Amino acid sequence: MSTHPDLPDTLVHFTGRPRRQGEEPPDFACGTAEDRMVSILHSGVLRGARDYWSDAPVLCFSEATETARRAMLREGVGGRGPYEPWGVVLDRQKLIQAGARPVLYLSREEMDQTETLPRRLRNRRVRYDPGYSDWLHEREWRLCFEEGQIPELAVTRELVVGVIVGSPNWLPPPRTAAAEEVAADLHAGVQSARVELESLKAMTTGLPDFQSISVSVSAEGIKFAGAADRLARWYWNGDDLVPDGVFDIREQQMRAAQLGQRTGFEVGWSFEFPGGEEVW
Repeated sequence: MSTHPDLPDTLVHFTGRPRRQGEEPPDFACGTAEDRMVSILHSGVLRGARDYWSDAPVLCFSEATETARRAMLREGVGGRGPYEPWGVVLDRQKLIQAGARPVLYLSREEMDQTETLPRRLRNRRVRYDPGYSDWLHEREWRLCFEEGQIPELAVTRELVVGVIVGSPNWLPPPRTAAAEEVAADLHAGVQSARVELESLKAMTTGLPDFQSISVSVSAEGIKFAGAADRLARWYWNGDDLVPDGVFDIREQQMRAAQLGQRTGFEVGWSFEFPGGEEVW
């Protein structure tokens, strides 16, 4: 629990904040706010991008209270209209451990005076000029990255508390994997299985009860958003955030299999005793 009564225990990464006319998201975040949510849950990572006053990718979060979140989704704050109801809710303490910190709200003069700060500090600065540049309502936090560091944060159950969605019972739709992706998955699986098989052979060779060992590897052509499985879900009904159970991706996979919607490839081989011959 937060030690401050006016601060929430979670922060939000919205995928659909209001943008000014002509402002475009980064290439990896193209499409709608829902599209961006689907991409996050399929990839299992939040990706940083350059934001206001940063010279390198950062990840942005809002420390808005529960009441403020509803205001941001209902009518909006800051004059740009409401936020779209798609967001990842993250545990405050886990974000702190990952390196996220509140931004530094500075005047124009202070921005000029701090241009030579180390990179992480420099990219936490946000200009604050009341009446002209005022983003205090976002209570923004940022996760900044060092040179050469991959600007990503993994979506894990320890870090992510749940997901805000725009409709009840929403599930991230499965996607069709490219042939190259399926081939790469199959190759990686074969390499891993070969290591496992060699270990099993070493343990069982010469034992009378073992006559063969079989190993198989499969790669799916249809991909599901495994990072979302068992995460809590809230949907925005236009006035309030309503608890909506958890994502059950495994059930989604089972339904797809029953309907014959899953496709993929499988390879297998066995090691026969006592001759030691591999059979594909």
